[in-house]
Amino acid sequence: TVSNSQALCIIACRVVKLSVEFGFCSDSAEGLQIYGFGACNIQNDVEECLKWVRAGKRLVENLGAKHMIPRVTLNLHIAHYWKEPLQARIECLKEIHRELLMVGDLDNLTRNAIHFGRRSLLCGGNLLMAERECAALLFEMHQIRQINALLPMISNHLCILKLIGGNCEPEQQPNEPLFHLLGNCEIHSLDGLLQHAQSNRLGGFAQQCYFDRLMLAFWSKNYGEAANYAEKYSEFHQLRHFPDMFQTLYQGISAFQLARTEDGKGKDWEVVGRNALTKYRIWINYSDWNWQNKLLLLEAESYACEGELELAKSKFQASIDSARKHRFVHEEGLASELLGMLYEDGGNKEEA
Repeated sequence: TVSNSQALCIIACRVVKLSVEFGFCSDSAEGLQIYGFGACNIQNDVEECLKWVRAGKRLVENLGAKHMIPRVTLNLHIAHYWKEPLQARIECLKEIHRELLMVGDLDNLTRNAIHFGRRSLLCGGNLLMAERECAALLFEMHQIRQINALLPMISNHLCILKLIGGNCEPEQQPNEPLFHLLGNCEIHSLDGLLQHAQSNRLGGFAQQCYFDRLMLAFWSKNYGEAANYAEKYSEFHQLRHFPDMFQTLYQGISAFQLARTEDGKGKDWEVVGRNALTKYRIWINYSDWNWQNKLLLLEAESYACEGELELAKSKFQASIDSARKHRFVHEEGLASELLGMLYEDGGNKEEA
């Protein structure tokens, strides 16, 4: 059986082959870029992916196909999360949004809006600002009748609202949940969004719903629930997406935490945690900025499981320093909290 991701790569290979045989045109650019994404998804070759995605953009620019420049530029922005600082492309995604609107490329406008909402949530920026920008995009997508964007963006927006909770000043109150934009739909909660995804066999949207649940469980320190949602997320995996990196991080930390607290299953959870650690030891080669503090955090948790407490403490502190240096404020706080929990478990309440 050929999966959707494999079929897409086969089509991309066919487009590239035809272009080589009969000549390149502007439509060849998407074939080149999808071929690049295939190299990442199937061969785990990030450098090859970026090479082909850049080649697609250069082809469109050389051919003067102005209507396609926003589309291929968006693909490049999406691919660059591997190597460039996650905060670096936020403003670029806003600019691409305007350009996609100008050329009437509504399908890719939807892709950009969804990716922007997800990245603004995960890059360590201000949650109140992320909520306002996500809400503004939702109203815009509703106004131009891009219904396919509403469900995943409402899920993302609701996740942001739950993370903010009541932690804001009265004059900074965020928007209410925006379920009314769905019209007469009976969806009014995260559960309703997931049920809709499952009943309509919307695999990609179901995966996003599980990611949002994973985030909320993880940041609430409900590590058992987080591990369960991380596994559910993996069941829908076909193409590599930006949230995969964070699913791996949250799954790894949750597993290491459970390894120290669940009798009888500790070894199994350690295996899950070390699998996450192995992935990050590969990903760190692409970007110290994005992945260093996360790798150090997983290493700290691994040492804590092994009873190497002094090594664990030094890794936690290194993760805190790295997160601060690279402006991942939320992950600086996470590492500080986990270090405090380690001190508290050891009976050192003063240090905690």
